[in-house]
Amino acid sequence: MRSMKRLTRRILAGVCLGVSACGMVSCSGVAIPPTYTQAELKAICERRGGWWHDDDLMGGFCEYQSAGLQAP
Repeated sequence: MRSMKRLTRRILAGVCLGVSACGMVSCSGVAIPPTYTQAELKAICERRGGWWHDDDLMGGFCEYQSAGLQAP
């Protein structure tokens, strides 16, 4: 009976260690690269009729003229 409890504890400890190891491997912290580069975003913006504003801190943004302000 005593050896059965030891075996159960060892199996449970092994399963817990295996699960924690899998969790650590899956969260390895690999950075996901951006979908588009700043040059590609600028080209897309200009193709759609916008103005690209460079911003070193946030990465730049595209500005469009609202429909109400466009010349007829």
